[in-house]
Amino acid sequence: MAFFLCVAAASCFCQQGTLLDRIKANYSGQTPLSASFDVHILWKVREKEETRHGSIVLAPGDRFRIQLGSGLWVSNGKTLWQYDQTLGQVVIKQLTSADDALLPSRAVSRYCSSYPLAAKAAQGTNAVLEWKADSASAKQSAEVLLVRIVADKKTGAVVRLFVIDKTGNESTYSFAKTALGKAAPAKTFEFDPPKGARVLDQR
Repeated sequence: MAFFLCVAAASCFCQQGTLLDRIKANYSGQTPLSASFDVHILWKVREKEETRHGSIVLAPGDRFRIQLGSGLWVSNGKTLWQYDQTLGQVVIKQLTSADDALLPSRAVSRYCSSYPLAAKAAQGTNAVLEWKADSASAKQSAEVLLVRIVADKKTGAVVRLFVIDKTGNESTYSFAKTALGKAAPAKTFEFDPPKGARVLDQR
C-alpha cells in the first residue's frame, strides 16, 4: 500500500491559489483520473533503494484500481480487494475498515491541507510547490520533513511528488499519461479472485 501513503488536494495556503484550485479539483476524489507512475524509494536506515512501476484509476465514491508491482488494490466504494500475485492471495475487506488517510483520493489532498506549501522556481511548463520543516518544533510534530509537488501549470495534473518522511526515507512518485475527467467502465472497480488463489474474506 506504499502508494496509499503518497499518491492524490484540500485547502492550501500558498501564492498560487488558482493552480491549487485546479489541483484540489483534480485530486479531491470527485474527478475521474487515470495515470501510470513510477515510485522510487530510498530507505535511509537500510541504505537500500527500490523502484516499482504502477498504474492508477480513480473515480468518485472512493472507487479505485491500483497496480503496483505484483500487488493490486481494487475498491468499488464498499469492498476492498488486495491481491498479491506473488503469494497467490486475495484479502477482502470492507472499505470502511481501511485507514482513511491511506485512500488514494486523500494522498495529495492531505499534504496540501496539512502543510503550507510555498511556490518555488518554475520548471518550464510546470510549477513547483514545497514545504520544508525548518524548525525543530516542526520536525518533531510533522509526519514528514519535506513535501514537494511539481504540477502542470495549465491542467493542475501532478507530474511529480517528492516526500521525505520523519525518519529520512525519500519517496519520489513520477506520473505520466495522466487523463482527467474520463470515466472508466464500472467493471474496472470490481475484482474476481483468480482460480486457485487463496481468499481471506475479512468482511
